[in-house]
Amino acid sequence: MAFLKESNPRNLDNDQREEKSFSCAMQLSTSIVLPMVLHSAFELGVFDILSKAGPGAKLSPSQIVAQMPTKNPDAAMMLDRILKLLVSHSMLGCTMVADEEFGSFQRLYSLTPVSEYFMTNEDGVSLGPYTALAQDQVFIKSWFSILHDWSDEYCLKLLKNCYNAIPNDGKVIVVEAVIPTIPDISTPMKSTYQLDMLMMTHYPGGKERTQEEIMALATMAGFSGIKFECSVCDLWVMEFFK
Repeated sequence: MAFLKESNPRNLDNDQREEKSFSCAMQLSTSIVLPMVLHSAFELGVFDILSKAGPGAKLSPSQIVAQMPTKNPDAAMMLDRILKLLVSHSMLGCTMVADEEFGSFQRLYSLTPVSEYFMTNEDGVSLGPYTALAQDQVFIKSWFSILHDWSDEYCLKLLKNCYNAIPNDGKVIVVEAVIPTIPDISTPMKSTYQLDMLMMTHYPGGKERTQEEIMALATMAGFSGIKFECSVCDLWVMEFFK
């Protein structure tokens, strides 16, 4: 009977869906690990080491560790485990090559279009510090004058002050994430929903808002309308008109 059950395509589809759903649930329940590992890789200089090796460079964990100030004999093994997680999120590339000395295989890691944002560019800038900021206690305890950090009540006071401060033909530029009314499964929205969770847990009343919620705040503050000018890097540039 078990064989007959397993051979039923419908049952197989159900089992596969259930397994996929469980895997997704497990990933979400441990999702805090990814930013911690990403931060560690940045602090260890992994992205810069790969970048300095040249375009298209592929390095083994041992080659990467050789450029780090560590004497830990297990460093290469530990780094290999870290990098495998980043590969699974397309943050690094991985190539398997034969290791003739030991008669086995080894993994060589390389940059991807995503990881390039975490290496230091010619201006000395990367997303690494931003990743560190999101986990830093100073960030958690700090307050910033931007809308998504604040409750609707405080945002209304802030926008009213802006309204009163600008001339009759003036406008206020707001740069914020905008979430859809119906949950979206796209990669950009996953990032925005995660930001929403940061706002909820770190700032009383803080949240990402829908277009309708932003329009309501603007109207209550006295603005005649909003123009959603453009979207850049998952953020909307909005013009609030008096």
